[in-house]
Amino acid sequence: MSPKAKAILYLLTAALIWGCSYPIGRAALEHLTPLAYSSLRFMFGTLSLVPLALRWRRRPAPMAYSGNVSPNLWLWGGMLSGLCLSIGSILQLSGLAQSSAGKVGFITTLYVSMVPVLAFVIGYVPRMLILAGLGVGLVGLYLLTGGASGLGKSEGLVLVADVFWATQVLITGRFAARVNTWLFSLAQAMTSSAITLTLAFSFDQMPSWPVFIQTLPYTMWGILSVGVAYTCQTIAQRTISSTSAALVFPLQSVIGAVAGMVFLGEHMSQRMMVGAAIIIIGCIVAQFARESSRVEPDHRHWKKLLMARIALGVTIGLGAAGTLVWSLT
Repeated sequence: MSPKAKAILYLLTAALIWGCSYPIGRAALEHLTPLAYSSLRFMFGTLSLVPLALRWRRRPAPMAYSGNVSPNLWLWGGMLSGLCLSIGSILQLSGLAQSSAGKVGFITTLYVSMVPVLAFVIGYVPRMLILAGLGVGLVGLYLLTGGASGLGKSEGLVLVADVFWATQVLITGRFAARVNTWLFSLAQAMTSSAITLTLAFSFDQMPSWPVFIQTLPYTMWGILSVGVAYTCQTIAQRTISSTSAALVFPLQSVIGAVAGMVFLGEHMSQRMMVGAAIIIIGCIVAQFARESSRVEPDHRHWKKLLMARIALGVTIGLGAAGTLVWSLT
């Protein structure tokens, strides 16, 4: 099997696991708060990665950095990625607690279109086809939620979570081929676990012992959704292009919708199905222009472009932080 075929297989495995996570998470949230479920899921995922990371900690990266670079690059990259995962997870689960697994899955898919737009912050100017794909996705979101009146707090939380999923994809793509995969995945999971556990204990949202035992089948899914799926993503992004990888990610929303119908008895109207299909089409359209080279701005305008990037980054950060606080109160 060729390296590219193996990478696609890894991504399909991750998409299958993440798709099934929507109905499992929806069922778990009947007994746990979003913060408690997120913390326990990351905790089990971290524990599953510890022996694997210790076993393969000396495995070299495919593309090693040259020059004077910190040997702990895997740690810094994993911590950044873990920070995005923890915040995105809390926001997404807060939305999932008040919405259906299928709807949350398709709204989450919009992060695929956001990746190229957010790449503008680190120096990549988005092309018109990318913006067109994002626009198509927003039309699909309008149909999926039933218009402005159907876009409530739950959908808004999931939409903001997409910013963090997109950022995590950018960070993984930046570090995946340059660091040890297992150590990077462990640092990512440990950071997410530490953040969510600290918040859960701080807000007194950890479950009682009977509830903890009762929900073990749901929380231990973190071994797959965190330990296996995110490691599969990291391994795949070492060898496969960003475009090919992003084209596989929307499958998780389809799997989530089907799993929600089968296991939770959820129903999607024809309008919602059309909206979901348009969202996926928008993601695919955006990815056709994903492979763009870094653009160095003209020296006469570089200050304006730099300020625009900083403003965009700060706006996204403050908006997401405010939404996170809102979801926890």
